[in-house]
Amino acid sequence: MKMKSFTALLLTGALAAGLLAGCGGAPSAAPSGSGAAPEGGAVTLSVYGGTSPMKEAIDQMTTDYKAQTGVTVEWEIPGDEPYTLLKTRFASNEAPDIFDLANGDYATWGVRCADLTGADWVSHMDETALAAATVEGKVLGFPYAVEGNGIVYNKALFAQAGIDKVPETLDELEDTCKKLRAAGIQPFGEAFKEWGFLMHIFGTTVAYEKDPRAFCDELNAGTKTLGDLANIDNFFRLYDLTLDYGKGAESVGYGAADQVADFAAGKMAMIKQGTWYGDPLWATNPDLDIGLFAVPLTNNAADTKLMTSATRYFSVANTSKHAAEAGAFLNWIYENAQKYLVDSTMRVAPPYDNVDLSNLGALNEDMQRYMAEGKAFPIFGTEYFPSGFVTDIATPLQAYAAGMADEAATIDALQKAYENRLAAQGG
Repeated sequence: MKMKSFTALLLTGALAAGLLAGCGGAPSAAPSGSGAAPEGGAVTLSVYGGTSPMKEAIDQMTTDYKAQTGVTVEWEIPGDEPYTLLKTRFASNEAPDIFDLANGDYATWGVRCADLTGADWVSHMDETALAAATVEGKVLGFPYAVEGNGIVYNKALFAQAGIDKVPETLDELEDTCKKLRAAGIQPFGEAFKEWGFLMHIFGTTVAYEKDPRAFCDELNAGTKTLGDLANIDNFFRLYDLTLDYGKGAESVGYGAADQVADFAAGKMAMIKQGTWYGDPLWATNPDLDIGLFAVPLTNNAADTKLMTSATRYFSVANTSKHAAEAGAFLNWIYENAQKYLVDSTMRVAPPYDNVDLSNLGALNEDMQRYMAEGKAFPIFGTEYFPSGFVTDIATPLQAYAAGMADEAATIDALQKAYENRLAAQGG
């Protein structure tokens, strides 16, 4: 996924929580559809979702679908506050037939979604991708984009330092840093000026919880604090490694554009990033040989998994008068995913069994390998935070990086920010 698209998804994902408070209704069943045109074909489907970089691929998709089926698809790409407008549409009985949601939205928006459990495509999806859109045993969302979140590394620099395997424990990660430094190579170079990257590294702590949702439920109930995270001390050890073997306090003023340029030029060996960084990096240096490995947060290699997230889903509104046609359209997208999702300008990685992701590059290939081996978390660890907290994470962690706060003070600041967000949304 291109960086612009990913940034837009981050912004929209933070807006969902709490927007449907007081909305009633229960999920209803939507016929799955076979991809065939409805009788007569005189149907117009409305779709609400996606981001501006997807427009070219969306236009081609809707044009081809009408040519093949006779069904018109009117697709609206939302602006900066998609959920606010979507809520208004539902309230005024003008909801789209199909709408776009993020991982973590279904606890809030599930009451507006039709049950897609019987759809033809369900058995062809990665189970971890379906999990986030499954509520009380009902599949409410059709995943269409998965991203992997870990550590991107320069294979040539690893080889130059004599490193022949990626680290799988915290001790091994520290040893990797030492070997790189001894070879005259800067190990890390983090762009902690960006709140999104700090959100991702802190989310690792929640992803490693035995039951992340249950832990966040206890946070919300006040029976636990962020200091109770099982690997909170290990998180600070990880964070210290990125600072001590990277840019240190300078990280808080170092941004994404500089990081892309410097990493592509071989100025550091590792960056805490994910699959979304592939296209920007290769656009800068087409010959860059990189890979992706899971962030280790313990000294037990069996614990180490890649954080993955089906970042976007399509759902059918349970108010739709064209549920069967909407189901048919989603099934057609699955059947034609290679052409319209992967090989097009959309360039997303759908979690389907009928796609070849090799043209998306090595980062997506590594993600698929982790998923196939059962070594993937189904979340980034940030999905269950109260709305807005993902941006609040930055200030305490930047203060720590700048040497202005210790671990205890940082945890306290994060906890206060969490409680303030809960209070603001009435939690």
